Amino acid sequence: MEIDIQPVNLETRTHFSDILEKASAWQKKHGSEGWNYPFDDEWMLPRIERGELFLAYLEELPVAAFRILWEDRPYWGAKETGESIYLHTFAVRRDKAGHGIGETVIDKIVEMGRKRNLVNIRLDCSLSSSRLIAYYERNGFASVGTTLMNGKMMNLMERPL
Repeated sequence: MEIDIQPVNLETRTHFSDILEKASAWQKKHGSEGWNYPFDDEWMLPRIERGELFLAYLEELPVAAFRILWEDRPYWGAKETGESIYLHTFAVRRDKAGHGIGETVIDKIVEMGRKRNLVNIRLDCSLSSSRLIAYYERNGFASVGTTLMNGKMMNLMERPL
């Protein structure tokens, strides 16, 4: 599967927000905690400017959205050592889920980390999202701790690069 990763820009930001808002609604409908904030310009524009937001394309169709950080002290605290790439706000377009897109995108993010000679890919997800935790475990991630963030217990996960 040939997936192309591109930074989000002003013209593509609606694709980013659409994928994430639909994924969040789907998560909530199926008993998981979705994101608790809107993916509006107030949230997106500073992150676009910092180069954190990305879209994954399959045959020119945006099929996944995600955010990359190179440091994440708020979630990882003292475990933040500067040796990891951090995956946040990751979702596959609902009508394309289950076709290996998520796994392929994770592999592309692993390559982004390797190009910077990093050691791990890290992420967090709600501790109550057992389906999401199982998905990441199937993709080589292991739970390495928890943290309380904005009143929610978060599961910290990592995978060697």
